[in-house]
Amino acid sequence: MFATGEDPAARMRHELHTPLTSIKAYTRLLRDDLPAAGLADGAACLDAIDRNAVRLERYVDTVVLPLAATGASPPREGATDLVAVVRDAVDLARRVAVAGAVSVHADVPDTARVAVDEMICRHLVGQLVLWLTIAAPPHAHVEIALRRDPALCLEARFVPAGELTTAAQRRPSDNTPRPTPDLQVAEAVANLCGGDLRLDATSFRLSLPASALAPSPR
Repeated sequence: MFATGEDPAARMRHELHTPLTSIKAYTRLLRDDLPAAGLADGAACLDAIDRNAVRLERYVDTVVLPLAATGASPPREGATDLVAVVRDAVDLARRVAVAGAVSVHADVPDTARVAVDEMICRHLVGQLVLWLTIAAPPHAHVEIALRRDPALCLEARFVPAGELTTAAQRRPSDNTPRPTPDLQVAEAVANLCGGDLRLDATSFRLSLPASALAPSPR
């Protein structure tokens, strides 16, 4: 994952802080330009982005980076409901998917507890689901499933439009090869959580340590 002799914590600091700094800077720049452009109503949205970027930056400095530096596992007091995390990530992904006419569906049980800090879990799952939604070609379908076989894992892939419809109904699709995503930070965070992340250009499989699993009717 990291080059020989490279400090993983320093690399992670750079990888996480660089986009966060850009998000804050450009958000505040846009915020200042809104009144002149007659778009004052968008200020609330930009303020929300800025608040979340600041909160995430603080979390990176106080939780993620110290964990990377020490190699210790994150705190596991209590348990996070992975189902709630997935549903929130899918809700956001559906809003993003509108631009590419991509559909998103998740098959999940009623509840599934994982022994991972909720904030870490939300950032990890959210990044993966959003990446797959954006990587999917136009008119594709993103399938997400939370399974126990026997370990708890989250599987997701996109299905091209040509595999979803009959020959008479098929729309022209973008078959341009997509490179394997650079998700080194996501892999590092998954490892810190005691989990495992496997991904290629069209899918991912995330396993996380489970705790207090509730019976599922599925």
